[in-house]
Amino acid sequence: MKVKLICSNTYQLLLKDFLESRDFQISEQAEFSLVEKGEEIPKDGISIVFNSHKIDQLISFLENKLLNEKPREEKSMQDHLIGQLDENYEIVNYKDIILFEAQNSIIYARANNKKYRVKEKLYQLEEELAAEGFVRINKSEIVNILHIKEIVPWFNGRLLLKLDNKREVEVSRSYAGDFKDFLGL
Repeated sequence: MKVKLICSNTYQLLLKDFLESRDFQISEQAEFSLVEKGEEIPKDGISIVFNSHKIDQLISFLENKLLNEKPREEKSMQDHLIGQLDENYEIVNYKDIILFEAQNSIIYARANNKKYRVKEKLYQLEEELAAEGFVRINKSEIVNILHIKEIVPWFNGRLLLKLDNKREVEVSRSYAGDFKDFLGL
């Protein structure tokens, strides 16, 4: 991808090194521009205007939002996983999964009043499904926020979640901060 840099020499060198190390090309003919506040914004293409005092936030944004995310068509396009129920396998949509839980080193997905065994590890599911609305709530559970009906403050900084399958699960104190951040509370 080509990027046009419209900024002072100091930031141009920094951004050039950062972007080129991630396979971007710096070009005057690019349709995507990074523009320092106060500089002239190109009339065509896409521009991100940044404040030079917040260069660290720009780099963090580029690293987390633009460089790590593949375009939609490059993603696996999966909205489901394969779960084992008894001796059979079923396709389970993410939106139907209420939570994932670990029991005796085995990971289960609870969905549609069924308990499916899944091959993925909890940490993999946590990373891969964050964009789908799943968040870790304690050492052994990840919950789908779409299935939370109520959040109740609980003892010692913990939270109690009432889910739409009538189940109640606890957000441990060590995960409560990340959980609140995930929801924007």
